[in-house]
Amino acid sequence: MLVGRRLLIVAVVLATIASIYVLVERTGASAVASAIRPNWLLLAIGFAIIASVQPLRAWAWSSTVRSPVGFRAMYVSSAIGSFLDTVLPGRLGEASKLAVLKVAAGKEYPGFSRAGGSLLCAHLLEMTAFAVLGAAAALFLPVPGWARVTLLVGLTAPAAGLVLLAVVHRRFGTRLPRGLDRFLAGANAPSPILARAAAILFVTWVARWFGVLFLLHAVGLHVSIGAALLYMVVTGLANTAPILPGNAGLYQGAAIGALALIGQSGAHAVAASLLTPVVVSLATATAALVGLAFYGSRFIELPRAALTFRP
Repeated sequence: MLVGRRLLIVAVVLATIASIYVLVERTGASAVASAIRPNWLLLAIGFAIIASVQPLRAWAWSSTVRSPVGFRAMYVSSAIGSFLDTVLPGRLGEASKLAVLKVAAGKEYPGFSRAGGSLLCAHLLEMTAFAVLGAAAALFLPVPGWARVTLLVGLTAPAAGLVLLAVVHRRFGTRLPRGLDRFLAGANAPSPILARAAAILFVTWVARWFGVLFLLHAVGLHVSIGAALLYMVVTGLANTAPILPGNAGLYQGAAIGALALIGQSGAHAVAASLLTPVVVSLATATAALVGLAFYGSRFIELPRAALTFRP
């Protein structure tokens, strides 16, 4: 099994390198030059905004977990998992959040079922907040038809999921195995908590929107605020299918397509598609390192827990 896992990792890495190589080969060296010589001030602002989102995401998850777990543990777990999501395929970083939380929280760990249910609740709320922002954008931006349908599904499905989880827990919770009941209890947060967490997560998407705006301007794409929102919506939808690390290839195609909708193409557009996911990964890595710094001598324990995926 270990050999198979290593072969899979090698295959994924090679596929990622190949996809990026083909992209660069077809667009020429000018795109790479634009990516490696951006406006550093604007890039730094965008980087800082994206990194600042991590405490807000941790705050939202901390709200839904409804357990006396310190914010430090919630933050480092959320930040490490978010970083791994940007470099591993298949959203494996989500599983690592629970594994890291177990080590970081210690005696305050609410248990896998409770933590997992609350994390699911936070993600459904995050999807809903994204869909609300995207649906608003679709009213006045040239969003593709497939994106409009996806946003509509994305708006109704997470909300329906939250309602379904609440109904199942209230009607059948006592008849279910204890672990499953605790999982549903973690996902079934009271309405005031859901509203607060949803508001926090909506703010995170607004912050990312402006982070994207600064990153696009940093590579010479002087687009409007609305165009930056379109870029974030289309690439955000593409990120729902994370096949390769960092969603390499698919993200770049979605980014270039989104920019083409607003009349932006050429080397600067390709530079944005290459640079943006790298900056996001570095910003989340920085946020994770800040969280790890609070644990001093236990610095190594948390990444080790994340990579073992044992919640």
